[in-house]
Amino acid sequence: MQYYISYFFIYAVIGWILEVSFHVISQGKFINRGFLNGPYCPIYGFGALAVVIILGDLGNSNKLYILFMSAIVASVLELITGIILEKIFHKRRWDYRSYKFNIGGYICAEFSLVWGAVCYILYEAIHPMIRKAINLLPIKAIITINIIMGLIFVVDLIATIITLMGLSEKFKLIEDQSKDIRKVSDGIGQKVADRTFEALDRKKELENSKIGKEFDQRS
Repeated sequence: MQYYISYFFIYAVIGWILEVSFHVISQGKFINRGFLNGPYCPIYGFGALAVVIILGDLGNSNKLYILFMSAIVASVLELITGIILEKIFHKRRWDYRSYKFNIGGYICAEFSLVWGAVCYILYEAIHPMIRKAINLLPIKAIITINIIMGLIFVVDLIATIITLMGLSEKFKLIEDQSKDIRKVSDGIGQKVADRTFEALDRKKELENSKIGKEFDQRS
């Protein structure tokens, strides 16, 4: 059980980093993604767990079948999450209504295939490495980290619910802790954004360099 909790937080953090990097690339600025204050996106944590648990039972099944099931798992999770978040926050966190073959704008064929491919890569390549890394840690260290992350997550979740209910003033201590979590999250996110900007600058420098131009001509 402790290992699955660790997987949840690891993938939630990785997902948040990917979201921040994606928006730096697409919008050219840092946006602290996620509906919570901390540096994590729970949907990625739950999604990765679903993939690991459900696809884990497939064993040595046909690779194409595993890819298909990855797309199904990702699509169902995105559909359910999209509906729940809209009901809670009264706005959409994403909207696919401009894409073909969408269902209510919550999911669409194009992104279902993309998420399916991502889940497949996670199941086949990424998770085995993370599992090995986690297994190297003493169980006491894993439990300690899980407790710390769990407490932060619970406080963050409670603070978000309190804010939505308009009760922030009545729970000032939790609200203050939530702001502290947000500050840490913004600091980490800004560093991720800076690294992404640096990578984009290096890419442009390479493309504009003599070697880059010669490579383009040969291509």
